[in-house]
Amino acid sequence: MATGILVGVDGSIASRAAIIWAIEQARDTGDEVALLLVVDDEWGAVGASAITELESEALAIAARELEFAREHAAEVPVTAEYSIGSPMLALASEAADYAAVAIGTHKVGSFNGLALGTRAMQLAAMSPVPVSIVPVASGGHRSGVVVGVSGAPGEEAVVRTAVAEAQRRNQPLILVRANDTSAAVSSEALERAGELAERLGVPAGITHRRASASAGETLASMSGRAVLTIAGRPTQAGARGFRPLGRTVGDLVMNLGGPVLIVPFVLERAVSSNR
Repeated sequence: MATGILVGVDGSIASRAAIIWAIEQARDTGDEVALLLVVDDEWGAVGASAITELESEALAIAARELEFAREHAAEVPVTAEYSIGSPMLALASEAADYAAVAIGTHKVGSFNGLALGTRAMQLAAMSPVPVSIVPVASGGHRSGVVVGVSGAPGEEAVVRTAVAEAQRRNQPLILVRANDTSAAVSSEALERAGELAERLGVPAGITHRRASASAGETLASMSGRAVLTIAGRPTQAGARGFRPLGRTVGDLVMNLGGPVLIVPFVLERAVSSNR
């Protein structure tokens, strides 16, 4: 089983928020933290002389960010590397060797519509492992681990992740289902997720919520008050995690109000009762 947390860094305030987030996670889980700076070569259009200059700059930034991380890390092991290439493609590829990947963002609050191509969305669409998206400003009183429940086959992995986060943080688990289908389907999906969570155990308690708004809008709104908001991203077996983002995850990432975790899961085929 892969371990460790990979953090995409670039020397910005946003990436430092992700560094601190990853260190706090690792302190609880016993993981190591690996920083990766990927200098954009603009899809290979940069010449050899420019590459040399980029490498020199990358080495300096990586060393500076490693020093920053170690000032906060205490007993958590931290390493740093750099490479030249397409940042989100490189992060998604390297993430396969880790348990999770984290990235910072300056984006917090409402945004009307989707800004396609943003880095957080690119990474969330390509990463084969859970992606933490950490905003710079996410203070204030926060409570609960929120997880969206769609009822998709295979989503059990997302609920298990949410339970583990609630257990580790000693926070209540809030299961949320948007009523964009029938009430019966919503109730059944919540009941299954709730039964699993109860079997696994959440000491701080479990709450079920239904929302009339869309799933993405609901989760984005709740992320402004939650300690962590989790959404699943279905993918196909053998796809290394890649699958275009759906509306729910897209809306959540573009409108997040606090830390978000996107968990890829293999979309299982429904078992037919016909013989």
